[in-house]
Amino acid sequence: MKTSRVVLLGCALLLAACSNVAVVGSGEAVVAERLSVRVEEPWNRFEGGIAGPIPTWTREGITVDALQFFVAVQDGKPIAPARDKEKPMIFRAGMQAHEIVSLFENLYTQDGSTFKLDRLAPDAFLDAEGFRFEFTRLRKSDDVRLSGVGWAAVRGRELTAIVFSAPRLHFFPSEIAAAEKLARSARLK
Repeated sequence: MKTSRVVLLGCALLLAACSNVAVVGSGEAVVAERLSVRVEEPWNRFEGGIAGPIPTWTREGITVDALQFFVAVQDGKPIAPARDKEKPMIFRAGMQAHEIVSLFENLYTQDGSTFKLDRLAPDAFLDAEGFRFEFTRLRKSDDVRLSGVGWAAVRGRELTAIVFSAPRLHFFPSEIAAAEKLARSARLK
């Protein structure tokens, strides 16, 4: 094994060790103390470390599939920390759906990956008028093409969104139904 692979493997293990991982079993689960979801199949919950500050769940591993929760992002606050301080991803309560999707595009391209919006349409979310967006992302770190879908709504000047992404050839088709059920069950407390 080449030295660079050993170093890369060691870094991945170190990042994973810095994360708190827990199994989310069947039943009601609460995310970020404000969002309730109904879990029918187990997920693994990552907090901190490799997942960063965004609550992230996975079924197959954090580098394979990711279900991310952006819960009650307040007007004037970023949806996530920006790597480039010149491009903060600030949510504004008056934003249109396409402007909110642009925030996620900025988030998912911070590492040099590409993002293509495939579909944006109104959709009920959180028992409110919201929207659904579908996208394709080419991850720069490993040239893996990911499919993704997000559900979002603005309620009370706060944005809440759930975004799922996974490699498009196998994992996305096999996991999207579970992600969709979970998103459809979401309720703010």
